[in-house]
Amino acid sequence: MYPQDNIYAILQQMQQSIEQQNHRIKMLENMVDELKTTNDELSKTPKTNIEKIEYKFDQLKIERLDGTLNIGLTPNGGAEMLDDFTVNGNNGLNTNHVPPEAIQSIQQNIHSYMKNDAIKQLGELEKTYNYPLDDPYRHFILNDIQKQLDQRINYYVSQQNSRTPDVPLEELSREVVTKLRRDIVNGMEAFLKNLPKRTDPS
Repeated sequence: MYPQDNIYAILQQMQQSIEQQNHRIKMLENMVDELKTTNDELSKTPKTNIEKIEYKFDQLKIERLDGTLNIGLTPNGGAEMLDDFTVNGNNGLNTNHVPPEAIQSIQQNIHSYMKNDAIKQLGELEKTYNYPLDDPYRHFILNDIQKQLDQRINYYVSQQNSRTPDVPLEELSREVVTKLRRDIVNGMEAFLKNLPKRTDPS
């Protein structure tokens, strides 16, 4: 092979190598263009917007309940109570002239009601509103109401004592217990009223 032929062969190899490199560069440029296009499309795509989620409680099986439900023992959700509890010490309550044994008597009376009669009352309300609950749900509701009772007792004792400070303790206790029982029933009733309506499976 003559030297000239050798140079020609080298040039031919270089030409082929340059063509291969150009081909690869062209492929890479096309890939970059595709990635840019995809990126632009993704950036223009509207973000996912999750709308309001509604839970159907009647379709859920409740196995465990904890936390605080805060049903609210008054029709206005306890706003009146909160206003009165923000003054001075002792949560703004004026129970100085009421003997501790009177408050204890009210507590015993209302706690006895919660233990013996409240669940029956809840059962009656379930029938009235045609909304049967299971036992864990019932106890959860009653436990939540129970947690709010001591505050309500102090509130009503303070309220009654401020209005009529000379009222006999027996009468004061009777009036406070009556109001508390009313609040308990109202709280249970409000809870049942606000449960989602069940649809017939038919």
